[in-house]
Amino acid sequence: MRILLLSLTISLTLSAHSQTEENKILAQANKFSEYLMTGQNEMVVSMYTEDAKIFPNNQEILSGEDLADYWNPKTNSSWKTTYHKLTPVEVKILGEEAYDYGYYEGTSANGEDTSNWKGKYVIVWRRESGEWKIYLDIWNGIKD
Repeated sequence: MRILLLSLTISLTLSAHSQTEENKILAQANKFSEYLMTGQNEMVVSMYTEDAKIFPNNQEILSGEDLADYWNPKTNSSWKTTYHKLTPVEVKILGEEAYDYGYYEGTSANGEDTSNWKGKYVIVWRRESGEWKIYLDIWNGIKD
């Protein structure tokens, strides 16, 4: 009976810890969306690990300065992301790394013109100095 109680206690403790870490990852995902919608492109870039890679739809794998250039384009496009939301299907913690996958949706606006988009994503997270950061980020669109 003692072993059963100890096992149950350990299981509940690990489950609570995992839930807490999952909530931290979800909070980071929400911050990413917030930074994107408020045009804080440097903060978007800061959400990634130093050795991060992104896999944008229909493009090569980007890292380093190319990753920063992707989120801080040199062109003066007047298109802005006005809405962005990630809807995770699963979040899995694996020690100091984790992954989540799900769906994204958003809206971009250029004056009166708007464009709605949606797709699917996979993010591999890595804990650095106690904070979850994006290590690998892949997404691609879904046609209506």
